Amino acid sequence: MLNTTKIGFTKWAVMAMMLLICSVLSASAQEDEVVWDAKPSKKEAIYSANERITYNVEVKNGLKENQEGTLSYKVLGFDDKEISGSSINVKINKQSTKNFDLKVPGQEAGFYKVQIMINVSEYDDTIRRVVGVDPKKIKSNTPKPADFDSFWQNTKQELGKIPGQFRMTEQPNLEKDNTSVYLVECKSLGNITVRGWLTIKKNRKPKEKFPVWLVVPGYGGVGVKPIFGSTDIAVLSFNVRGQGNSSDVIHTSKVGYLTTDIESRNKYIYRGAIMDCIRGMDFICSRPELDSTNVIISGGSMGGYLAIAAASLDPRIKLCSANNPVFCDYRTLEGNKDWPMSDFVKYSKARRFPMEKIFATLDYFDLKNFSNNLKCKSLIGISLLDNLAPPANEYSMLNNIPDGKYKLFVYPNLAHEVPPSLFTYLSNWMMDEFGVF
Repeated sequence: MLNTTKIGFTKWAVMAMMLLICSVLSASAQEDEVVWDAKPSKKEAIYSANERITYNVEVKNGLKENQEGTLSYKVLGFDDKEISGSSINVKINKQSTKNFDLKVPGQEAGFYKVQIMINVSEYDDTIRRVVGVDPKKIKSNTPKPADFDSFWQNTKQELGKIPGQFRMTEQPNLEKDNTSVYLVECKSLGNITVRGWLTIKKNRKPKEKFPVWLVVPGYGGVGVKPIFGSTDIAVLSFNVRGQGNSSDVIHTSKVGYLTTDIESRNKYIYRGAIMDCIRGMDFICSRPELDSTNVIISGGSMGGYLAIAAASLDPRIKLCSANNPVFCDYRTLEGNKDWPMSDFVKYSKARRFPMEKIFATLDYFDLKNFSNNLKCKSLIGISLLDNLAPPANEYSMLNNIPDGKYKLFVYPNLAHEVPPSLFTYLSNWMMDEFGVF
């Protein structure tokens, strides 16, 4: 049973909760309108090969007139080519609710777009969903570079030759709730200074050690700030180069970050960013008040990518949590118009640098090529409507993780986000794993 100790939500968790509340309030306004929803017969919308896929469609007719027409569906591949479709005639009496089952033919292993459409007397609408079929059978067709592991081993050795020069500077103006805040600074790959924030119990006992939650940033440059929660653990909010308070040397636009020095695998920004996470672990191991045997690394989106990559390279990390990790199976995204591929294509055209050469660099930074070395217990959340981290790409990475040492949460109706309930689970899970009661 999970420990119910609370350590608090970060800002993005609170925002997600507010959005959820707003959606519930909106859905409750049913009088004088038609409200409908479609739910798969399986909670996570994951089915076995050739198993019939069923969506239960509930239609609430709040109007004063009967509604007649059709309820239909289309199944499409991720290339938007239609695979199958059908429709049924429906009638919903005035101010009443009716349920219908749409039965979709089974499919082969993969992910599919499902469009469910209602066309009745005074209402037309479309619900878009994604369904998965035998996703554990999804494998990437792109081979891992033969020298991938040696490339990263050499990179770690290069980092090891650079003295960390760790510094902690107390920030009395930021402390609260019996929690001290320290600015953390250290030297990382390329002798670049990276920084973060350590929050830790103020009135500590002599020789007391604290488990550590290492939080790494998502994409966008804002970075992570001090996090306050339970005083039973310490939190290191650590900004990799070009993010938050580590952007004095590398300071790019939001678009420019992804392609910084991409023409060389040895100079590409993510080589340094991943090593910054390893340097964060070095800092933790250097501090007597931090328990380096009880460390979890976590993040969402780019932070999820960094968390899995770092945990795959550094056996000192005990736990890993990643939500909607990006940058999985890059080559299958070719032709995709969404981020991150859109930024690579713009760069390729502007610099007249061939996409094949960009992919040749990205092969060394593809998360699926890291994950076969992920040995620690992990908690991973993905969402099936996520266009930035498509589910098939996520499974290309997940299916490389050995021994199935991860707990997966799948959210069929969300995009590049996870619900607040997952952060509650994460809080309780890490506290249990750390033995904090």
